[in-house]
Amino acid sequence: MWLPKAFAAVALLTAGRVAASQGGGSSTSSTSAAADPSVRPFRLDQVRLGDGLLQEKRDRIKAFLQVYDERRFLVLFNNVAGRRNPSGVTPPGGWEDGGLLSGHWTGHFMSALSQAYAEKKEDVFKAKLDWMVAELAACQEAYTAGKNPTHPGYLGALPEDTVLRAGPPRFALYGANATTNTWAPWYTQHKIVRGLLDAHYNTNSSEALRVAVKMAEWAHLALTIGDKNHPSYAGNLTRSDLNYMWDTYIAGEFGGANEVYAEIYGLTGDRRHLETSQAFDNRESLFGASVENRDILVVPQGKVPGRRRGQRLHANTHIPQFLGYMRVYEQSGETDYLTSAKNFYDWIVPHREFASGGIGGVYPGSDTNPELFQNRDNIANAISGNGAETCTTYNTLKLARNLFLHVHDASYMDHYERGLLNMITGSRADTNSVADPQVTYFQPLSPGTSREYDNTGTCCGGTGMESHTKYQETIYFRSDDASALWVNLYISSTLDWAEKGFSIKQETNFPRGDTSRFTVTGDGQLDIKLRVPGWIRKGFYITVNGESQPVEDAQPSTYFSLNRAWTTGDVVEVRMPFSIRIERALDRPDTQSILWGPIVVQTVGTPQANSGFWELSLYKKLKLDGDYSRGAIVRTSNTTTGDPLFTIVNPSNNETVDARPYYISNDVPVSTYFRRVEPAVVFGNIDTGVSNRKRNDGLPKYDVPVSGVASPGTDGPTFLDVVWDQAPFATHADFVGAVGSVLDSFVAAGVYSGSEKDTILAVAGEAEEELKL
Repeated sequence: MWLPKAFAAVALLTAGRVAASQGGGSSTSSTSAAADPSVRPFRLDQVRLGDGLLQEKRDRIKAFLQVYDERRFLVLFNNVAGRRNPSGVTPPGGWEDGGLLSGHWTGHFMSALSQAYAEKKEDVFKAKLDWMVAELAACQEAYTAGKNPTHPGYLGALPEDTVLRAGPPRFALYGANATTNTWAPWYTQHKIVRGLLDAHYNTNSSEALRVAVKMAEWAHLALTIGDKNHPSYAGNLTRSDLNYMWDTYIAGEFGGANEVYAEIYGLTGDRRHLETSQAFDNRESLFGASVENRDILVVPQGKVPGRRRGQRLHANTHIPQFLGYMRVYEQSGETDYLTSAKNFYDWIVPHREFASGGIGGVYPGSDTNPELFQNRDNIANAISGNGAETCTTYNTLKLARNLFLHVHDASYMDHYERGLLNMITGSRADTNSVADPQVTYFQPLSPGTSREYDNTGTCCGGTGMESHTKYQETIYFRSDDASALWVNLYISSTLDWAEKGFSIKQETNFPRGDTSRFTVTGDGQLDIKLRVPGWIRKGFYITVNGESQPVEDAQPSTYFSLNRAWTTGDVVEVRMPFSIRIERALDRPDTQSILWGPIVVQTVGTPQANSGFWELSLYKKLKLDGDYSRGAIVRTSNTTTGDPLFTIVNPSNNETVDARPYYISNDVPVSTYFRRVEPAVVFGNIDTGVSNRKRNDGLPKYDVPVSGVASPGTDGPTFLDVVWDQAPFATHADFVGAVGSVLDSFVAAGVYSGSEKDTILAVAGEAEEELKL
């Protein structure tokens, strides 16, 4: 295939897979790409998963893909194209029932099939995919030849008009009327083209690329000339028309359509496709604000920008737009696109991210749609019965991954790991059912709620199939000049880097265990960069061939380099001791989550407290090292290979609560957050008799008001929170010094009196035996 000078790393960025379309290894010869990254992924077929949690989840989805009747996806396409269907075959159902979002699941299924095939080259997946691509190609040809289309090249499970009516002169709204409304038609186009491109990248399907290019040519006409056969047609689409379309709730949702047309430009050199990609710029109310770093995801009533957007933006509508902007940046070199993506990501992480990596919920005074963004820094007050739509995490991880390729900040990979090992792994039920995908839509945050699994035909059902068939895509990256290997994730896997002459086998039980062993096959100089996770608290240890390496300077959220001449048989071992830590909600410090390394630990069962949360007191169990696992949150599983299970001991009432990793997926009621209740200043079992008061940190600090909640408020961490945040303490004297320093600040702020300070400090001095390790 001819690759134009404009070709950038676009296909490499999607999964390092463009080389598959060329029948060779990953290319490093991009010539004049304006924004070529210095770090690139490997192709999916270069990394193979080993035994462990992710393979278990992946194999369950692969079993579903293997038995599901792919003919069901073509029923609606055939109907639109005027082709006959085999008797007895019905559409998938759910949103794929002939309604206005039909067709999107077809694209997801193709992506999942191609990804399932890439790793082990199992023929069953490619045979299904090849059949679907051939049938879709026939539908495309039949529709163009026989349906008198407005523009040639259209392909869909619904007539062309359902897409065109989203633009002028009708500007159709979201709704159920099949003749007047529309439902995210460009979202559906994106998913179909995405599936075809993935088929091209992962299985060398030239036919899939031909169909995708014809669809792109149709899209260019639809977004420039527009609905030319409509009686009220007024001429070509203007920038104002496009802005108006993309600001329309749901009807204007286009997923990441801008990504696929930019990729097709990179593959063909036809500038029309870059123009199509840029036609999706959301210029009226969001793009400019993101370039200028003005967070307007939620705005006050009466200050809604644009002509059609709402007060709160729909999370899964807008997150993938910025992945598309990354593609435009990579092809055009226009830095505003990269700036917008970086700023937008920073609005989400950490300002709207729950402990699990989920996003979206409702809050007092807002509407009841949990798919919308919450206001900035609203975590505790955005916990709702639903919320944390799985699709939003799927897309946020894609954005973090692609930002890392340009901005090598390990915090992007910290986020990726958190979302992957909690929300994504937790989205697939631990059953062997193949009746449906068995994946989640929402992952509820309200205490004592259960996850529900099914989702045939839904958006999250589609992204769920994809997520569990591409686990290997981010484990390893490489530098553009092949001098460095980036180890981003600790996942059992084998990398085949034939172009470099290296193979790396990673053996680990992570996240059930905290050690990874890398065996090197190959000889030569290579810089192996190992991610030092942001969650480490008990050190990061490396040995090479049994010899300890000097890692004293290794800081959380960085990479540690082993740059040396390697020989076959060299072994690297990395140990990252897990520890229990507590994370507080940004807006309400007493609303907290428990984490074990990168894993959220959920409490099991239905809380009985009036607050609706489990109410836990934990400080009595702490020693000088501040380690909760010494007595407050005790691991009860007696193996290092199985799932870590815990019991939380609540000394205030002798209640015990079971807890388990987020990724365990069944219908048991669980809670991601609990309420911390520490009424008195205690050191071990010694009670000072003084209440454990809060410091006023002006929390919450919402940018948009919440009904009934003052902002800024008067909340903040308690005295014991601030003291134990400084743990571990080397000596009891260090602990007493910290208590005194915190007391001074609390007295100065008027929280404690001088006599209360003296009482607390005296008891702290007397607690040496209580706090001894």
